[in-house]
Amino acid sequence: MSWIMSSRLPLISMLLQHWLSKKVCGCVFPAYLFFTFQLLSAFLVSDAAPAAIPDPYQQELVDKAKEQNISRDPYWDTLVHYKRSGAGKKSLIDDPKFFLAPTGKIDPEAELAATLRAFFQEAREKEEHPRCRFIARYDWLKERLQIDETKLPPASCAKLDEALSNIKYTSAVLVFPAAHGNGPASMFGHTLIRIDSGFKNDLLSHAVNYAASAEDSNGFVYAFKGIFGYYKGQYSILPYYEKVREYNGIEHRDIWEYSLNLNEDEIRRMVLHIWELKDIYSDYYFVDENCSFDLLFLLEAARPSVRLTDVFWEGGKFWVIPVDTIRVVQESGMIRDIRYRPSQATRIRFIASELKPADQKLALEVIDKKILPQDVAERGATPESRKKILDLSAELLQYRYSSRKLAKEEYLKQFLPVLKARSELGTSPADATEIKPPVSPEKGHLPGKVSAAAGYAAQSPFTEIAWRMVYHDLLDADEGYVEGAAISFFDLRTRYYFKEQSVRLQSAHFIDITSLAPRDRFFKPVSWKMLTGFDREFMPHGGESLVYRINPGSGLAWKAGSHGLAYVLLESDLTLGSTFKNNYSLGVGPSAGILATVTDFWKIHVAAQRMFYELGERHQSSQISFEQNVSVATNNSLRLSVSEKKNFEQHQSEVKLTWSLYL
Repeated sequence: MSWIMSSRLPLISMLLQHWLSKKVCGCVFPAYLFFTFQLLSAFLVSDAAPAAIPDPYQQELVDKAKEQNISRDPYWDTLVHYKRSGAGKKSLIDDPKFFLAPTGKIDPEAELAATLRAFFQEAREKEEHPRCRFIARYDWLKERLQIDETKLPPASCAKLDEALSNIKYTSAVLVFPAAHGNGPASMFGHTLIRIDSGFKNDLLSHAVNYAASAEDSNGFVYAFKGIFGYYKGQYSILPYYEKVREYNGIEHRDIWEYSLNLNEDEIRRMVLHIWELKDIYSDYYFVDENCSFDLLFLLEAARPSVRLTDVFWEGGKFWVIPVDTIRVVQESGMIRDIRYRPSQATRIRFIASELKPADQKLALEVIDKKILPQDVAERGATPESRKKILDLSAELLQYRYSSRKLAKEEYLKQFLPVLKARSELGTSPADATEIKPPVSPEKGHLPGKVSAAAGYAAQSPFTEIAWRMVYHDLLDADEGYVEGAAISFFDLRTRYYFKEQSVRLQSAHFIDITSLAPRDRFFKPVSWKMLTGFDREFMPHGGESLVYRINPGSGLAWKAGSHGLAYVLLESDLTLGSTFKNNYSLGVGPSAGILATVTDFWKIHVAAQRMFYELGERHQSSQISFEQNVSVATNNSLRLSVSEKKNFEQHQSEVKLTWSLYL
């Protein structure tokens, strides 16, 4: 209302002055009435803001940007995270605070115009000016449009200046904490970026992380919410030593560090874009818009010539696995060198592997305060083994402290005497404590898989075609992966039986996770599994039919020699089908197996299962299987499977030879 009055009252006043000189209905308009109106006008206008007059230079920049099609520049797509969506584009950022135009999420041109106009806003107390809040946009547009800063209103960027002075960037490293088979949120691995600040110890650097805000520990719940975007993902900056402590110490995850060949200007561009993304969220999707994919935007912001995200988005891939992003960055030529940082658990197991069981027990007795560190020499150990016993004691104490099993005071009270006793024994040769790096993650097989098989079952030969979206099963080669950990999403199998001349959907597993985490005298993890999807099973009155299965389980696993795992699980199995009594059958039972890596390219799995269904359709089932997989090349394998199954008193033997291509 104040705008209407301020813009129209002067015009009304002029009309009334003209009216005074005219006769209306034979009378002259009373002068005092006009004087009263003028006073009222002055009162109404006095509290109204004057109409904003567009800055000609502001419009000049908007027009110039439109003429040069800057809203279609690939770097503008990077800064606002635009990706092709139908006939247009859509930003993958979901937080409304990130956009300056009402339609900015789906309209790059409107967002660009709104951004340029925002640069001309007057500074407001206790608010970040848009030139500070969206500093990467401003920095690029200033150069692209040759913006004359003298024509812009003043703006102070105190918070930004303080943050940049604290970071003091010198180099950048892409960090990959390897997969952790016993944690549902960690089974694919993770990526983050380390910004080095010139300190001699890189643990004092800053870590840039993008992750889902998820507290669920149940693997099924986590997978469901993550697949369908029920988590919000946010970028964060925190000390690198905190992430190393979290991944390397507490979570038992080896860390791979890929140094990037970015120069100082490129790192600066990346840091400015990180600033723009602070406190901004995007819907987190486990399969594609995840921790690794969204991190690629930061590398694109650093080096505009690379289009890392397009490899996945435009390439038609339905998934983005963290290790795949490492491969893409490596193919772009951005990686300078690679460093392996073994986890605390890896170091503990390595030292323990070089000690006899009796010496391992001595190390535990030291940290359990049953013997003093200096008494190790009196227990018959050799000079070299005494060093390793105390090294193992020190590592175990550090692990207990990092996993919050020891308070700081108690930790120091035990740790310092161990260090003192160890220092008195002298140093060991460098190669005695050096852990040989395993095959780096990016050199393992690709996550997708298509398979063709031929076999015999149900008194008929058959052929089978299978497709797995991601990622790794127990018999796939372990190079670059975690032994005993398997996770598959959307594994589909279709068969053609020659005798019946019919095509059948044999199985459709949506989620299939197995974590066989070996136990030893130092670590006591629980192994577990979760499978859900459709399977073809024998029915109570003969024949086969598809049933929906939910099959969780948990148990224990141990190392079987140096190249194998043995496990025992207690499973439950809920099968749903219209031919069952009450449409379901629920049972429990044990399963056991041995998974052996004979050579780097040859694996064997022997397994048995016995289930007792006592609710719904009552029956028993049993199965025994033998499988072996030979990796012909990194992304090619041959697999032979033999199994015997009994269900509802029906027996079926099956033999199958499968060729697989990983993609």
